[in-house]
Amino acid sequence: MRRARAFTLIEVVVATAIFGVIMSIVFPTLMQFLDLRERLEQKHRELGSLQKAFLFIGNDIRFAAARIGKDDYGELQKTTLSVADDYLLELTGLYPVANLGGLSVPRRVRWILEDQELKRQQFPVLDPGSDSRKFTQVLLRGVDNVQIELRHIEDGRDTSDDRWEEQRSLPDMLEITVQLQDGREYLRKFSMLSGEAQQALSAIDNAGANAGGASGGGSAPGLSPGEPRSPDPDNSGENR
Repeated sequence: MRRARAFTLIEVVVATAIFGVIMSIVFPTLMQFLDLRERLEQKHRELGSLQKAFLFIGNDIRFAAARIGKDDYGELQKTTLSVADDYLLELTGLYPVANLGGLSVPRRVRWILEDQELKRQQFPVLDPGSDSRKFTQVLLRGVDNVQIELRHIEDGRDTSDDRWEEQRSLPDMLEITVQLQDGREYLRKFSMLSGEAQQALSAIDNAGANAGGASGGGSAPGLSPGEPRSPDPDNSGENR
């Protein structure tokens, strides 16, 4: 019967050296792969949160109603859609409820930017007071700034402002720019127009683009020269 032969000291040293060389090659590559995977997952989570935030904003704008609400003290507000310093956007939406056979129920909605978090607040009452209950949902974190531009078409001319002063109508389009902490900016355009008015606005944008191109320095509306544009058929969005 043959006796089992053990490893000699030299064989152990050689095997350890070979293993060390292999690990010195494989380990950095493995760490790079894990780091890349973590960054991709982080970007995927950020993109998912961003898409969700724009989806909620789009739904609120889609179901917006030209109704003047009341402030925290019970006084009538001056406009149908409010953009103020202490909050980003406040409006009344007529949201269909499946349990009520598609009947639309009005709800007050407010968007705020607080502690670098984009939050959506929904109130169970139509005209909430300072002590009214509210449902707050954090939709996006790491937000540095949010800019809202309101556009309105009148007599074939397109005007824009950061405040809305009408009491019986809503703006024709909202442009919302979200700037993240890492410096990236995302622009989305949300239309509140009918089909004919949307065509008129498109004609105005195209005319402006053509005029800029004829002068040799034009760029697409909503983008600075040299910035990439990403098609968004639902909300006509640009990614900056």
